[in-house]
Amino acid sequence: MDHMFMRDKVAVVTGSGRGIGEAIARRLAEFGAKVVITDINMETAQRVVDDIIAQGGQAKCVLFNVADFDHIKEKVEEVKGLFGRIDVWVNNAGITGSTPIEEISLESWDKMMNIDLKAMFFCTQAVFAVMKEQNYGKLVHMSSLAALRGGRSSDASYAAAKAGILNLSKCFALHGAAYNITSNAVCPGNILTPMGKTLSWSQKDPKTYIPLGRYGTAEDIANAVLFYASDLSSYVTGDAMNINGGLYM
Repeated sequence: MDHMFMRDKVAVVTGSGRGIGEAIARRLAEFGAKVVITDINMETAQRVVDDIIAQGGQAKCVLFNVADFDHIKEKVEEVKGLFGRIDVWVNNAGITGSTPIEEISLESWDKMMNIDLKAMFFCTQAVFAVMKEQNYGKLVHMSSLAALRGGRSSDASYAAAKAGILNLSKCFALHGAAYNITSNAVCPGNILTPMGKTLSWSQKDPKTYIPLGRYGTAEDIANAVLFYASDLSSYVTGDAMNINGGLYM
């Protein structure tokens, strides 16, 4: 198989100025995709774009606040205009939290749902219309191990939002099948990113509780997204891949 099997595909990764999103964008570009970096920090987004271009790839960036609901549709149109289409959309932008269950406020609950669940739905809804016109699309949504077993180091609002993503992913899979649109989710476990290092589990020795004996990397998640974003997964939809080193066994 040609190593550049994402050639001519346009891939958009939300929140890709750093961390897991950046790793995903870099991996897709490595395999030939034209990548759109979207983030609320244009300095970091432009750095990723410059690096990808320096390595021979194609990339552009757009300022995109996924929780600015009044402007999602026009932002998606702006993104589409950069390369003329959207073949892959990766819902990666999000926040986490570690508030004790007794202390979660209405304000913090609403913020989590707005950014991690509501934004995911309305961004995907807007992209879904583009992909229906193309009769092709790959939707990939970032969920979490917390969606499957409840929040441990992360809080209940985060776990609930990420669980909602799993169901919405299946909804888009059902409604997209007739238009050659697949929708799948990725459930990272303990991934040692800058965000992960703020959580309590990062202080533990992974050899004591993770079967594979190490923490995950952003590249581990990027490899899973590459599968769902490419035609290697052409007969896979409504699925969720658990990437946690065996932690959920």
